[in-house]
Amino acid sequence: MRIRIKLIFTIILFCLFELSIAYAQEPIVYSRCKRTTDTFDLTANVTINGQSQTVTRTMTGLDIYDVLPDVTNFFSNFSAPCDLVYRDPNGVETVIFDCSSTSTQSNACAALDAAVSFDGNTIAFSVFRGSLTNYREHIHSQVVHPDADPVDLGYYDFPNKRLATTGAHLHFYNVSTKQIQALPFNTGVYDSGPAFISNQRIAFTSTRDDHTTTVVWGTTESKKGTRIWTVDIDGKNPDLASHHSLSQEQHPFMLRDGRVAYSSWQIFGGLPFRYSNNGAGTHTTIDNLFHIYAQDPDGAENFPIYGQHSGDHTKSYFGADHKAAHFITQTSDDRIWFADYYRQNNKGLGVLVGVMPEPKGQEGKSPHEVTSHADFFVPRDAINFADWTHSDDTSSFTLGWLGAQPISHPNYADPLPFAGKLGHPAALPNNGLMMAWGKGACSVVVNNSVFNELGKQAPPLTSGGGSGVAMNLVTSLEMDTPGCDVGLYRATQIPSQHPGDLEMVVDSKDWHEIMGRAVVPYANIHGVDHPDTIERADVRTSHPSLETGTPFGLLGAASVTDRETDPKDGIHFIGEHQFNLQGTDTIDYTDDELCGVRILGNMPNRNRNVVNEIANIAGERVTILGEFPVLNRHADGSRAIDASGHPDTSFLVRMPANMPYLMQGIDCDGRTLNTDQTWQSLRPGEQKTCNGCHVHS
Repeated sequence: MRIRIKLIFTIILFCLFELSIAYAQEPIVYSRCKRTTDTFDLTANVTINGQSQTVTRTMTGLDIYDVLPDVTNFFSNFSAPCDLVYRDPNGVETVIFDCSSTSTQSNACAALDAAVSFDGNTIAFSVFRGSLTNYREHIHSQVVHPDADPVDLGYYDFPNKRLATTGAHLHFYNVSTKQIQALPFNTGVYDSGPAFISNQRIAFTSTRDDHTTTVVWGTTESKKGTRIWTVDIDGKNPDLASHHSLSQEQHPFMLRDGRVAYSSWQIFGGLPFRYSNNGAGTHTTIDNLFHIYAQDPDGAENFPIYGQHSGDHTKSYFGADHKAAHFITQTSDDRIWFADYYRQNNKGLGVLVGVMPEPKGQEGKSPHEVTSHADFFVPRDAINFADWTHSDDTSSFTLGWLGAQPISHPNYADPLPFAGKLGHPAALPNNGLMMAWGKGACSVVVNNSVFNELGKQAPPLTSGGGSGVAMNLVTSLEMDTPGCDVGLYRATQIPSQHPGDLEMVVDSKDWHEIMGRAVVPYANIHGVDHPDTIERADVRTSHPSLETGTPFGLLGAASVTDRETDPKDGIHFIGEHQFNLQGTDTIDYTDDELCGVRILGNMPNRNRNVVNEIANIAGERVTILGEFPVLNRHADGSRAIDASGHPDTSFLVRMPANMPYLMQGIDCDGRTLNTDQTWQSLRPGEQKTCNGCHVHS
């Protein structure tokens, strides 16, 4: 792969000395967050050659410490203030919601998460409110002077401003009248991430039911949780639409087929232990366990689209390693795009992945037809938008490593030494794709190989994270180049061959431009006025056991022996993958031993101190809702045979709706043979059936 990349760059050699700019384009809306452009005079008493002296060094590249929203910095602690801006086809901009000129240290805001109605006339967005704080970090003496005796100088306040939030509320901007309607702000409640499901109704994520997240075994934390709600744009008729959500869901987006896709934090049971983190029995990086799920608008039929089973710190067949999947769009060809990145340290930037959705009820490739753990249930048609970027927890690739000439950018005097990272994909008309491109190292965990590629000696403290290392790297380059400057660009080819083939949409040195959306009717992108309509579960279901207004649903399966529950590596109890990557068979057993099904109910955690109240692998309180046999027999006692010629183990059971649940296969003595490891729920009147146990391929 590296040879192929270098050949491409050697041939192209970046004849463009400046990136092209898209002058004629469709109107867009985007958020712009204040970029830290200040220098920082770092003064300290240090000892050099035995002499104590006061040294001042002017640091640059402080924008490398700016924080943009991601799965970790979802509620708070991102750079602010942030304005919401409308940009017309001629590039004329109007500030829809002004935070930058109205914010004070004690009363500040950030306008984020823009979404456009299907008629193109309403823009929904979130406004986060709170106070501004300065970023702080310990400084190492050799950041002040490379010859200083190595000591920790303690905390320094940086000029970077971050928003310590107290809540978020939803707003709606009418493009025609230029009027804004705001839903009420309630301190401590976060309503954010709106997505239109009709011109007059949205899905969004909220903390309003006040649940907290699953407690991962071995940790002592239960964070603020979010679920998907729906509401009319006037604030009426709110409905909790994801009773199965017991941790966090983020940034829903309505797909062409009528489902609502979203990033789902899947940390129940053994899932966080799919691989260890530098120690036997330890969990992986928990905040990276965000995968793409989809559900009907009312919350029925939740199902994984990407990432629930893939990822083993190796790349999938299409060239990307799954970490946290987030920020969703869908282009004219129905391909679903999202960012995939390492949480917290990288500004929500990494790679862009595009997948063609599998048929409903299928997730991707069978684990028994692939050779790599990274390909378990990965969609069969997936694209890595650009192999010149990555999703690792370190600085972006250098163009020297890629074998390419540095890029000349109109905002900077020196060519850019880093290829940068990508995020925030957004569909444009005619199968176009817009994205955020972060120019620079774009990580607070850095690598100093860039010095060697520029023919320079790497100074001390220019690799790693913390202690002022990141700004030391940028300052030591002695170039007019950013630590990370994010702007909006559009693709001129897919996949991208190099950063130079991106076309600038809007990119100012004073701002980070993110979360762009085209302000056009849905038909301009997808050729139809709106996505397919999926009626509520109770409307589209007719069954004698589901009377009008019932608080129950029906759950059924064609067979419990038609299953994909056996672990890829077998039942050995010697590796990390038996019970947490693919398959949850507890022992070796035969189909004849499967006698019944147990339904477990999961109780949402309700306070941050729940870690003092429970101690189990589930991370939640669990109750048995019921058990029932599946060895179906005729009246004479003989075993019934299903249409496939196998013993009939089908079932259909009536159970409470709006209750998170898990299914387990059990033997005739009630012992668990296999188990779910993600939450499900039924909506009132829903009839959910499947072909077998965990048959996702």
